Amino acid sequence: MEKRFLTVAEISQYLGFKPSAIRCWVRKGTIPFNKLNGGIRFDIEKIERWISHQARQSEISANN
Repeated sequence: MEKRFLTVAEISQYLGFKPSAIRCWVRKGTIPFNKLNGGIRFDIEKIERWISHQARQSEISANN
């Protein structure tokens, strides 16, 4: 069974960005996240949808 909620370090590795970039996105509200037991966690399903949305936005911008 795949883990559903990831830590900053885990999502950083998954997305290929530094943890500091992930934390910056959290502060800005750019990336979907949850606070669980005082820690920041990322729902992998929401992250996958967010990535798809970002890709669609890029395609729309490129076509205009």
